Amino acid sequence: MKQSIFLKQAKPLIATILGIAFLVLILFLLYDGVAEYGQIVTMLMASILLLGYSVSFEIDSRRNHKKHFKLFGYTLFKKRLTCISPDYISVFSAVFKKDSEWGPVAAMGSQTRKGTYVIRFFKGNEYFTIWQCDSLPLANAKASALGRLLNIEVRLSG
Repeated sequence: MKQSIFLKQAKPLIATILGIAFLVLILFLLYDGVAEYGQIVTMLMASILLLGYSVSFEIDSRRNHKKHFKLFGYTLFKKRLTCISPDYISVFSAVFKKDSEWGPVAAMGSQTRKGTYVIRFFKGNEYFTIWQCDSLPLANAKASALGRLLNIEVRLSG
């Protein structure tokens, strides 16, 4: 019997910021009455896409994993997820750094740092990050569920 677990991936913060900025801009343009109907509709569609899209990994007991592209929770399309067939699953704390590459923040040489808990598949020296979250108990629970689903050893972080 096919069983699967869905792991919703984190959306970049910039997507949410741009979606909200488009909505605010639409409100200003409607108030002033200076924009054409086509411009408003285009900006509204872009805002809806930015705010409503998500990516989820479907991990299948038969190892037919899928990557789902969703809009407000409904799958628009899916494709095969190319990941390793793991020897074991590990949960640990990680800090991710990202350089700010646009605007005046880049000139200051700023970096954003985010600490999260990560679930990774390991096979030899290879790994595949399957999910990130801010809660250790939640990460341990998801990893344990994945281990039972795939019948694989899980190394939990304590």
